[in-house]
Amino acid sequence: MFLSDFSIKKPIATIVMIIALMAMGLLAMSKLRVNQNPDVEIPGLFVSIPYPGASPDTVEREIVNRIEKSLQSVPGVTEVYSYSNEGSAGFEMRFSFKKNMIEATDEVRNVISSVRYKLPTEMREPVIRRFDPSQQPVLNMALSSSSMSHAEISRFAEDDLANRLRGLPGVATVNVNGALKRELSVLLRAEKLREFNVSVSEVVAALRTQNTNAPVGKVRGNLEEESIRLVGRIESPAEFQNIVVKRRGDQIVRLGQVASIEDGFADVNGVSIRSGKPNVGVQVLRSREASTVSVAKSVRKAMDEVNKELEKTHPGTKLDVTYDGGRDAQSSLNNVIESLIFGAVLTIFVVYAFLNSWRSTLITALSLPTSVIAAFIAVWLCGFTLNFMTLLGLSLAIGVLIDDAIVVRENIVRHMQNGSDRRTAALEGTAEIGLAVAATTFSIIAVFIP
Repeated sequence: MFLSDFSIKKPIATIVMIIALMAMGLLAMSKLRVNQNPDVEIPGLFVSIPYPGASPDTVEREIVNRIEKSLQSVPGVTEVYSYSNEGSAGFEMRFSFKKNMIEATDEVRNVISSVRYKLPTEMREPVIRRFDPSQQPVLNMALSSSSMSHAEISRFAEDDLANRLRGLPGVATVNVNGALKRELSVLLRAEKLREFNVSVSEVVAALRTQNTNAPVGKVRGNLEEESIRLVGRIESPAEFQNIVVKRRGDQIVRLGQVASIEDGFADVNGVSIRSGKPNVGVQVLRSREASTVSVAKSVRKAMDEVNKELEKTHPGTKLDVTYDGGRDAQSSLNNVIESLIFGAVLTIFVVYAFLNSWRSTLITALSLPTSVIAAFIAVWLCGFTLNFMTLLGLSLAIGVLIDDAIVVRENIVRHMQNGSDRRTAALEGTAEIGLAVAATTFSIIAVFIP
């Protein structure tokens, strides 16, 4: 065998190559993303179509029945499930594993566009999401305070905390749950509408047209050009009182005359509670290319900085972690690594029990770290993550490696016992069974390739 002959005849070059491979393996291992589970792309899409204010029966009649059959015609789809909920419709689509999900997303979007004219005008634009197991929260946090109101911590979570977390590397989405959302309510008074002969549609049209910024043209000179914009965006709730709703000759009807303006909060659709006390929940989701452990560490570091600032500015306000997926992933991987090391140690003792030679056992044991560390180069080049599946694969490889090492080492020892010197015994012993050992290893690889 070429490798064994080269290693025996040029030991110094072989040692240098092994050290270089171990160094590259350690470098590759430091760059590996650490996740609890492998990144698996499930061939499926979920289509969500908001239809505000509609009952489940209306959603089924107006949306589901008109789209479902069209979605079944998408190439590669195997199953379609539909859901009619209060104010929304949902479709769960499953495809064959050979289907390109980018193409599938475009095809589903085109199918919905082709039947859009049949759907209600009040329906909002569909939201298409892929099935992605990685889109699970890496961290769940709870923001609570004894000195700030629920509205104040809601504003802090939405405007400050969420934006700060979104800027961290590897963070894809930050969801805020249980927060009060600011809402400006226009409460129309029926008697005033009748008195001034104003309809609801006129009020709605006035709000739309008089609360906007828009370009209206350009002024060109000989050497320069200036843009003209209509600046009509209302900056404060009090300014809504002055919106002109209707003109009757010289009389102007303003919004404050027919309605009252209230600066409050929208209806609460979700509540975040911890230990029986309401708070604001914050969920952090990682991007597909990011590591769960590294994202969790960076978020925890940012959380510590936020807590230090809150202690100075708002005593009694604290951001706590309720779930840490990074810590769970690291703990699971540590358990697998400990089992891997324990199994390797037991294997070494078994080798000694059968060979009854510390020299042979040491030579066999040295093949473990050199091979395993070098294997991380291939793991990194293939784009895999360090998860329990890759570690279990390494544990299986250790068993095959030890088996081959025992067979080769035992044959070399047999030649030495027959009177051959170490160099001759190594060359002849490896040449005798090298091809058989290689064939056995490649047979095992062939079984796992599919």
